Amino acid sequence: MGSLLENLPPHRYRVYGLTVAAWIPFPELPPAPLDVPVDAVFRLGEVPAELPEFKTKGARFRAAPGKLLVWIDTVARYLVRDGNEIIIQPMPGAEDNDLRELLLCSPMGALLHQRGLLPLHASAIATPQGAVVFMAHSGRGKSTLAAHFRQRGFKILADDVAVVSFDATGRPQVAPGYPQFKLWPDSVAELGHATTGLRRFRTKMEKFLLAFPDGFQTEPLPIARLYVVEARNDLDGVTTEALSVPQKLRYLLTHTYRAQYVPGLGRAQAHFQMLSRLAATTPATRVSRPDDGRFRLDQLAEVIAGDFTS
Repeated sequence: MGSLLENLPPHRYRVYGLTVAAWIPFPELPPAPLDVPVDAVFRLGEVPAELPEFKTKGARFRAAPGKLLVWIDTVARYLVRDGNEIIIQPMPGAEDNDLRELLLCSPMGALLHQRGLLPLHASAIATPQGAVVFMAHSGRGKSTLAAHFRQRGFKILADDVAVVSFDATGRPQVAPGYPQFKLWPDSVAELGHATTGLRRFRTKMEKFLLAFPDGFQTEPLPIARLYVVEARNDLDGVTTEALSVPQKLRYLLTHTYRAQYVPGLGRAQAHFQMLSRLAATTPATRVSRPDDGRFRLDQLAEVIAGDFTS
């Protein structure tokens, strides 16, 4: 990595199968030894307000091959380069908690895409059959469902972002994320917890962090099954439907984490190839529940567990 290895930040962590060096402590991440090779660096520095060579843009990002600029009002600008570096320029008054938590969202998603990995907007649990992955739109209960399975004794691989790669035999696998759920207050209550004492995801945001260091799967696992979790207003109970390859491909594209970055990063063809490989080799099921404001965790878990153990 050339100059990247010079003057490395002092803190080492593991996340998504990578060893990262960070400028401040990241208490949410599992520590890594100081003597292992570093894959990526999080460091403070000057970040430009614009990326003139961008190929695609959004309300708060600019993407070019090998580079992504993303900014969050009142927090920071982040520049992600070549899959091995995230440079952070904090805004005046920004708090370290917000800098860390938001770095692990969009900037980290861009870095994963740059490295040729497949980040899905999904949670994942470890089972005797392998990794079971729950894909869903925000607020549809994928984190709550994974947390419920943890209460049933399953270890957790990832929450919110599940990173897929292919092992030496070509099998898709999920890398460990980090042992922390991001949950809305109703999800915390549904799981039998109180928000009192829980750290907020962002300082002024009503979303809370629930750590689970004793229930974390620290090694990658091959994927046993994918689930798409949906809520529909035409149902009276939980239903399941096996998905065809074209359906799987459509859902995988929909639930790619930060898919809007992919074309500008120059990763569109490689990304589609990964989705196609995953869709062709991995069984997937759509699980639908009534859209009536109820989580139905016990019922969902029973149906899903019965499916992946059959």
